[in-house]
Amino acid sequence: MTKRTGSCLCGARRYEIDGEIGGVWVCHCSLCRKVTGSSGISILIVPKGQFRWVAGEDHAVTFALRSTYTITRCKTCGTPIPAEMDEHNVYVTAGTLDVPLGEGIRAHLFCASRADWDRDDPDARSFDERSV
Repeated sequence: MTKRTGSCLCGARRYEIDGEIGGVWVCHCSLCRKVTGSSGISILIVPKGQFRWVAGEDHAVTFALRSTYTITRCKTCGTPIPAEMDEHNVYVTAGTLDVPLGEGIRAHLFCASRADWDRDDPDARSFDERSV
């Protein structure tokens, strides 16, 4: 069985996921853009039985932005981990994985809400490493 690990930036909160994960879901809604300060949030939808905290489960602060939208962050570094959970799934921020996933983006959500700048210009450059 595949086991994957993940953690927040400072390492205070750490988790493990057992089994396969069906890819990454990217949400482009305005709330997800605000909580990340980016183009959206990339999540893994993990059944609760496959997810477990290794450390720092109690090292969290949760913000209730709306009755249907919360974000949980590490108390020390502010990393959103996990993003949310319901009675069946844990919605884990994909960027907190410590190991390769081996899967790509499965779906883009709320694309009609996507920021107008969330696209590559025709002459956009890419760098494999930091370049000054």
